[in-house]
Parts: sequence; structure tokens; C-alpha cells
Amino acid sequence: MLKLKYSLNEFLSQAGGSCEKAIMLFVFHVMCLRYAHTSNPTDADFTKMYERSVPLVEELQQKFTLVKSTEAAQISHTEDVKLRIIALQGETGLAHDWYDRVKSIYGKTNPVRFKAIFPKGLKPFKGKKDNIITAVGTLSLNIGSDINPLMVTLKAEVDATYHLINPSRMDQKEAIIATGKQWEELDNLCAAAMEMEHRNEGLLMDKFPKNENNIQESFHDMELLLGKQQTEWDVAIDPTTTKGLATRTLLAPIKLKGTSHFGSASLYLSSTAGGIDSTPVVFLEDIETKFTAADFHVTDYAVHRHLTLVNNNNVAVRVKLKIG
Repeated sequence: MLKLKYSLNEFLSQAGGSCEKAIMLFVFHVMCLRYAHTSNPTDADFTKMYERSVPLVEELQQKFTLVKSTEAAQISHTEDVKLRIIALQGETGLAHDWYDRVKSIYGKTNPVRFKAIFPKGLKPFKGKKDNIITAVGTLSLNIGSDINPLMVTLKAEVDATYHLINPSRMDQKEAIIATGKQWEELDNLCAAAMEMEHRNEGLLMDKFPKNENNIQESFHDMELLLGKQQTEWDVAIDPTTTKGLATRTLLAPIKLKGTSHFGSASLYLSSTAGGIDSTPVVFLEDIETKFTAADFHVTDYAVHRHLTLVNNNNVAVRVKLKIG
């Protein structure tokens, strides 16, 4: 068991640069403070710790959701650019097709013109993505105002391709910058949260110097802090049975995936052990389901922490679940 100390900020060091871990630690901590404050409304220490921590935990969760949304947009733009680059390259790619068509028009009748349109052949379409995009724009300029009907058609295709891929690349670059900035801001907030939890722990040490019944540790998710939480399960559930799987602090953007065998099963994120007070995520038989904690449609992840599996079949089912 990690022994909490005044001098060392275990929360900052144990989070190890993981924003998810830091946020989940702080969400649990503030939940404990909220319970203590509600149970002891006249206690000045609990009031102080709770009131100074609540604004930060709300900002943290909002920022984390925003970062994940921005990151998803970046991934989408990156995939779009990747697919467009792939469409340009290779023997069956657009660039090769344009090259062959121009060659069939000018290769023998006007080789000088052909060379002017493709001065370096297909080499510019084999480099870095920005160079490839530039090569498409350059090809359009090289074709220019060619009045050959076949070349007019070809130039229209080149221009259409450029007007799709160039903005996609610009969007990707902007998204990368935005994602980096958002992560930097979130890192700073996480560090502030871990500092706040450490400050609160110092006050708890003063308040409970003898630490009866490990009361100091009861305000922190020690299992998560020590990094010993289970993240994968492979369990059998008897017919028509509800099974409490684990207690975890989750956040809306956190990814999960599950599969049920021999029948379907439902997973809940409830506010009580073995409870079902959330929207269920249904695992259909032998079909992997990928989802996020947001699909449970709960509003308070400090309260809804209990993963519960329900087997509504008349036969036993086997469920595999992974967090992250």
C-alpha cells in the first residue's frame, strides 16, 4: 500500500502523465468530498475542500470531452487525406491514369508538349503527402488552357481532385495544431487537479492525524492510484443472472469493447453494486461491440461506477469486456 506523505505529491507522480488517470482520480476524490460535505454540512474543512475542488473537476471533464472530440476530428481528416493520397498513387492510381492519357495524346505527336506537362514523369507523385498534393496543383498549371477536348476533360478531373485533397490536408493540419493545443491545456489542468488533491490530502492528514480505519486513504481511489486495476474480463454468467463485474471511475470518451457468446448480454454502469440504472449497452451473440462510456447515458460518473452484466437468456453466456 502506498503511504501518503506531506512532502511527496503521489497523485502527480503516480498519474505518470496520464490525463485519463488523473481525471478519474480527481472525479472519485471530489465524489468522496461531496459525500463528506453533505453528511457534515457544518464542517469547515470538508466545505473548504469540496468548494475549491468542484469547479476544477467540472472543467476537467468538459475539457477532456472537448479534447477527445477534437482528436476524433483530426483522425477523421487524417484518414480522409490518407485515402485520397492512396487514390493518387500506384499503377491503378489517378496520377498513373493521367500520365497514360496525356502520353496517348502527345507522346508521339508532340513529345515536347508531353514533357512540359510531366517534366519529371510520375516521380512527384511518389514523395511526401504535401509534395504529392503540390504535384496535382502543378499538373493543372502545366496543362493550362489546353483546348484539346481530351485535355479539357483531364484537367477538370485534376482540378476536382486538387480542390478536394488540398482543403482536406489544410483541415488536417489545423486539427493537428488544435489537438496539440487542447492536450497541452488539459495536461496543465490535470497537474492542477493532482496538486489540489495533494493539498486536500494534507488537510486530511491534519484533520485525521491517526488515520483511523484508513480514513485518509478513503478519500482517494488507491487502487487506481497504484495502477493495479483490472481492465479485461472473461466471465461466465448463469441463466437469468445479474452479475456485478467491477467498480470503476469512467469518463464519457473512454472506449470499451465487449463480446457475448452463447447468447446476448447487457452491460450497465449503475450507481449501486449490481444495479441497472443506466442505459444498457447490449452485446449481441458473437458480435464485438465497440462503444464509449457516454453510451450508458449517465450524467455523473462519480456516482455511476458499478459495471453490471445481465444475462436474460435461459442458458449461461460468456462475456469478454475490455476497457481502453
